[in-house]
Amino acid sequence: MGEAERLRAVSEEIGLAIDHAACDPGAWDGVMATIGRLMPGIWPVLQVVDAAAGTGLPLVHWGWDPADVAAYEAHYGAVNPWISVILSTPEMVSMHSEERMPAATLHHTEFYTDWLSRLGGMTASSGIKLLDADGRLAVLNLQHEQARAAREQGRLGEVMARIGPRMRRAIETNRACFSPGAARGPGETLLERVADPAFVVTRDLRLVEASRAGHDLLAEGTVLRVGALDRVQVRDPRLAETVAREVALACGGVPGPAVLPATQGPVRIGATRWQVTAIGLRQDLRGVVGMARLLVPDQLALVVLRGSAADEARERDRLAALGLSPAETRLALLMDGSRSLVQAAEALGIRHETARSQLRQVFAKLGVSRQSELAVFVLRLRQRA
Repeated sequence: MGEAERLRAVSEEIGLAIDHAACDPGAWDGVMATIGRLMPGIWPVLQVVDAAAGTGLPLVHWGWDPADVAAYEAHYGAVNPWISVILSTPEMVSMHSEERMPAATLHHTEFYTDWLSRLGGMTASSGIKLLDADGRLAVLNLQHEQARAAREQGRLGEVMARIGPRMRRAIETNRACFSPGAARGPGETLLERVADPAFVVTRDLRLVEASRAGHDLLAEGTVLRVGALDRVQVRDPRLAETVAREVALACGGVPGPAVLPATQGPVRIGATRWQVTAIGLRQDLRGVVGMARLLVPDQLALVVLRGSAADEARERDRLAALGLSPAETRLALLMDGSRSLVQAAEALGIRHETARSQLRQVFAKLGVSRQSELAVFVLRLRQRA
């Protein structure tokens, strides 16, 4: 097996452990142990970095002396010079300490003399910032010997690029599905814990199970519904594309780190912005009897939709400042490329002729001549809002 194939195999085995942790936050210790087992000489730690306080706090780890971890949490996480590197690095970009802030430059610091130098030569670190949740950053660090830094950083960077998006989705699922300190009741399923609309689907979007909020959203029918062959049909084409892409990623449908998308922004439908998170679920065939083991789907994904109110007030104010009337503003905000003029008129409860007359006024006041230009104008307006 070549080096590239070996790295893919290592990343996939770690990824399976990550998928398990998405549905069981207690399994993150197993993720760290899997990384340590498959990558000898690496001490992994998943830590939270508080941006406001400028300090790091370990969450789960493997290979570390508990006394060193306790000292870091009590004091040295707050004086760690590498925290500034973490804060200034974009999400999902690999970091290597010897590139950004070599240990040799830290010899005069309390952090080095009293803590880092006592780690038995493990003075270098590689890491990746997984997400920034309101100033609390989830960061994966891989501690290793300084002598390995130059020759290992390419290998470590590739593994982090492969497992990083998977870890991000798993952490997002933990945040959506599990409240702090809450324990799952006897017989309680994962979806019974999810407040947001959530769905277990196959790779081709056949519905297996839905949360209570998910059933409510399906019954409402304005965002999505269940169609033929029990497939989930998403009405808005942009949201449908996002859901399909995230499910494909969760089910392993897109190989290699180079084609994994960057963080996806929310999709706006009317007055709601929808954020899509999907993670893969492993099928446990031990609970399936006989030939049914060949019939159950081999790939499942848990899809969570988070809806938040869009901030239309500033958008309306900006359009009003450009001379649009309230009626023209309401029409313009609907013409974002997601619907036709006929559909916009129906949504507003006005005649098509009235909508056409208002649209001509919108074109004149905004200096555009086509609906596609208006859609671009509205989308750019929302990006600035």
